[in-house]
Amino acid sequence: MQSSFGFGQVGGTALVVHPRYVLAAAPSSVYESYGVRHKERYLKSYKAMSEMMTTNTLVKIKEAPPYPIELETPVLLNSLARASPDKKTGSYTFKENQPTEVEQNLANVKAVEETLKVSRSTAGVGVDQGAFSNFLGSLSGG
Repeated sequence: MQSSFGFGQVGGTALVVHPRYVLAAAPSSVYESYGVRHKERYLKSYKAMSEMMTTNTLVKIKEAPPYPIELETPVLLNSLARASPDKKTGSYTFKENQPTEVEQNLANVKAVEETLKVSRSTAGVGVDQGAFSNFLGSLSGG
């Protein structure tokens, strides 16, 4: 397990587990279905790699961006714009109607409302106001 707390006050933790341990922990039915899916993916990737090596198309150099020039600004300024595969050309393209807002997931709102109705206290939620005001008081000498 690797933990990092560096410049900019951002912390991160990464847990790396070898696939053997993950697969050993899976039930036999899950492991067997994984084996079938793995073999299918392997055969598809082997076929694709063989074709690319024999036809010398391992790297496909693009001549133009995946969007028409009139969509350049909307695509580049929209963080939600996504390219989708175009089966006719074998490349990726952007559609004109790209989402501009993220759908809100309000599934937990009811549970939080019920919890707050029961306890009527927000202690422990967000910034602890008592500790924060004590900290500010210590800074001002009070």
